[in-house]
Order: sequence, then structure tokens, then C-alpha cells
Amino acid sequence: MSCADRLNAIHRLRLLRNTTGELSVHTGIQLRNNSFSKKAPFIARCIYSEFCREVHERTHADLEDLMNRYCTASRSFEKIAKTRNAQPEFYREVLRCLLDERFAASEAAKPYRAAAESFPDVDTALFTLLVLNVIPSFQAKSGDVDPNMHLGHLIQLRDYFQPLYEGSRVFGFTPYLTEMYQDSVRRIRKGELYTRLELIHFTEEIIANLENNLIPSRLLQANSYYAQYKIQPDLTQGLWGEYGHCGTKTVYWTFETLGNDFIVTRREYDRAAERITEARYELILFREEEDIFFRLLRQSEVEHICKGIPIPEQSYMQGICRIDDWQHPMSIEWIFATNRYDNFPTRMIRTEDPVVELAAREHWNIVCVTGHYEYLSVERVVSFQHVYVERSSQLTESDGRKILSWYKIPREGLLLEEDLMQSTISHIRHDNRDYICFISLNLSLDVTDPETCASAGIEITDHIEVIAPVEEV
Repeated sequence: MSCADRLNAIHRLRLLRNTTGELSVHTGIQLRNNSFSKKAPFIARCIYSEFCREVHERTHADLEDLMNRYCTASRSFEKIAKTRNAQPEFYREVLRCLLDERFAASEAAKPYRAAAESFPDVDTALFTLLVLNVIPSFQAKSGDVDPNMHLGHLIQLRDYFQPLYEGSRVFGFTPYLTEMYQDSVRRIRKGELYTRLELIHFTEEIIANLENNLIPSRLLQANSYYAQYKIQPDLTQGLWGEYGHCGTKTVYWTFETLGNDFIVTRREYDRAAERITEARYELILFREEEDIFFRLLRQSEVEHICKGIPIPEQSYMQGICRIDDWQHPMSIEWIFATNRYDNFPTRMIRTEDPVVELAAREHWNIVCVTGHYEYLSVERVVSFQHVYVERSSQLTESDGRKILSWYKIPREGLLLEEDLMQSTISHIRHDNRDYICFISLNLSLDVTDPETCASAGIEITDHIEVIAPVEEV
């Protein structure tokens, strides 16, 4: 296609602007009863180049690649448009086959596997939008679009994708889908520019998120990506008070490091009862461009991670964190993108109070409402065949530590791909059970006793055996 033909397709599909009038104003060209074909090739190339820049700025997409994928998806859709493969409910199960390997291998997937195998080179996001009649076929002449139509399509897409999250390995709800949907609705209602380009981007993002939730290798890639951007500002010194807090109970927060993350503890001091009531949370901070994002998990739900159960909605919070001074922070603001569960404040400030020393000196009773989780040492040694994780140890006279026994874990599946010397591994003791958790893999192993170890193929050993690979002659 020439640049003029591509420009005419962009106009016809209402890809960058919702109406002919808006695109005419944007380009300074009267497009009603007219087309880009009448423009000199140089002018057409300049306009197309500017459109490419704009698309990348809005969605980080390559316009030329997007147009090619759109055209290919349309041709494929036209071949099945009048068959049951194009029925939304049938196609959703085909999509489930493509996204969830456990479902694809099940007997329930048998009616959909053949259809899934017939789409090796088709863009799933664009094909989904064509199946749902959210976007027109590439050659269609659909006319102007009312932004309110996008609101209806967003509801349609949200409801269509939600059931696909039921097999999630991570969450028992849909935080990313909900956040993306709410952000898109907010933008449209504020009158911001929102066109079919954004609908395509929305769908691509949700399908990518579904892959992260359903495909272990994609989850590993996503976790490894975010691990690069984790940060640990100096929050561990002293106490943090809740800004504007008033009441009969004294409440303070503390931070302590947990690997590259934090444990955040809320302590409520009751002077009359000489009691401290604790609630604990696991906190991740990471920087993306100019913002600091946070993810917060109530520690009582860490048990779900240990048992491989998806995290429930009532325990998970996320949003943007604003810290006043990176080197010596004195205040923190928490801006929640999700519902704010429990008593987590929206702002904290550094403070001091002798009640903390008093409570420690007089040994006040401590009650933890989120349960007791002990994080044990996790020295590790990695060989080609196994990863050895510390099981037990003792202090030496030189204040070192001698490892007495190891968990010998076979390196299989994603454990072969992961850089286990750099990745986060936790040894958690909770409710009289022990778990080894490979955080980036969302993999937890019950190592409480020899029986649970044996069922997972894990040996308990007091020595490490490393066999070097044989070099080929």
C-alpha cells in the first residue's frame, strides 16, 4: 500500500480520530468528499510519518506493523465469519486454549483445539475485536464514531475477558483489567482523545496480562522485568505516624527490609491494657518512568501463595507512592488505584514517641492479627541438576553460620530457565509448616517433613554434590 492508501485506510477505519471532521481539523485538509490520494506523494509521506509518531506516542505501537496485522486478521476473520468459530462464546474457548496450557491439555478443550491450531499467525487482540464486532473489517466503510460507543465496547470487552481469568495462577480477581477499564472510562468521560487505536491497545494489554496470569514462562518474564525496577528508599529508621490521626489508641507504622522488598507493620498501642495489636503487610516499591508504584499484600494472605492458591481481592492493594525526599524521607503519600482495604493510611509522617520504648521495657503483650510468618535463612547453591536451599544451620564461634542440612530440589521446567543465584527465594514457616517459595516463578513447595519433600521429588541431604558437565571431545 502507498502512503496515501494507508492514510485513506486510517481515515476510513476512524483509527486515529473518531470523525472525518476531527481528522480534517487535525491535518488541516478538508477530507469530506475528498481523500489523501489527491495529495502529492511527498505530502502523503510527511503526514503518514507524523501519524506513525503520534501512534507511538499514544500507545507505543508501530503504525505500519499495526496496519499489516489488522489487514491479516481481517482476511482470516472473513474466512470464518459465518461459521461457529466466529461466535463469541465459541471463540472465547478457542482463546482460552491459546492462553492457558492447562485448559488446552484438558478433555474440555477438545472441541476447540483444532480451531486454536488454525490461528498460528493471526493477531489475537485484533481477531477478538473483529469477532466481537468492536472494530470493522479492514476494508469496511463504517463512518463516524460517537465516543459513547467506546464506553459500550469497553463494557463488552471487560465482561468478555473476565471469565478467562478464572484459571489465573496469581489472582482470584482481575486487578489489571479493572484498572485499565476504569482508566479508559475516566479518559472518555473527561473528553480526552480515545479512538479505536486505544481500544486495540486496551485489548492487546489485557491479552498480554492474561498470558502473564496463565502461562508460567510469561509470568517469569513479567516478574523478572519488574524486579529490575524495584527500589528501597530509606524508610526503616524510626516510626511513621498517620497524618491527621486522632483517637484513643496510639498507632505507629514501621518498615523493615525483606530481601528487595519491605515488611510494613501497623502497631496499635493500648496503654490501659498494656497491649500492642499488630497487622503486617508485604510491600513492593518499583519505579517506572517518573512514578513510584506500590503493591501491598496483607500478610495473612501469604498462606495463599504458599499453598499455590490465587490471592483474594480483599488482601491486595496497589497504586502510586509519593516520597518527599529520596535520601531522607519524612513523609509518604499513598494514592490507591484499587480499593483501600483495612486501616492503611493515605499519608504517613516520621515521628517519635516514648511509648514504644516503654512497651518494649515493660514487655507489653503483642497480638498479631495477620498471623505469624517466620522468614528463615535461604542460603543457596545452584548446580546444573539441582538447587540446594538451606534447611537448617547453626551459629559458629566466629559469628558465622554453618549449614547442617539442605533441600536438594531438582531443576526442572522453569527452574532450568531462571537465574536462581539472583532470584528471590523465601523459606517461610507458618502454622507449623515449611515452604520454599520461588517468588518470580510463583512456585511454592511444601517441605515440612520428609514425606512432603518426597512427594515433590525433593531430597534432604547434609552435603552438596556438584557434577561438572562432561565436555565433548
